[in-house]
Amino acid sequence: MLNWSYNKRNIMNSDSTIELVSLALDAALMRQTAIANNIANANTTNYQTLEVNFEQQIQDLPLNLNQQELDSVHPHYQVSEHQSTIDEQMVLNVQNMTHYRALIKGLNQKLAIMKLALQGTNQ
Repeated sequence: MLNWSYNKRNIMNSDSTIELVSLALDAALMRQTAIANNIANANTTNYQTLEVNFEQQIQDLPLNLNQQELDSVHPHYQVSEHQSTIDEQMVLNVQNMTHYRALIKGLNQKLAIMKLALQGTNQ
């Protein structure tokens, strides 16, 4: 199962939020590609299952995130330690799509709040 525990980090109150969400969206797109490859190659002899390393990088960051630490985060592919089934990949696909949609929704809400703050209350 994927672990989406970003809420443990004190990052949502900084300007790095949008950049971090952008990285998370990139990771979700990469994960979608990995899942598609894993499904397409499920019956290929000696195929090694791919996964995306992103969440562990976020978990390893300090609580007070600075720009240099954020710049060190880059989602990347890695070979999984275990072979997974098509069914497992389909479940990961649904989880990944749900996560992607939640990220987009959260980003849109943050941008709406920023827009409201910039416009002020004189409407």
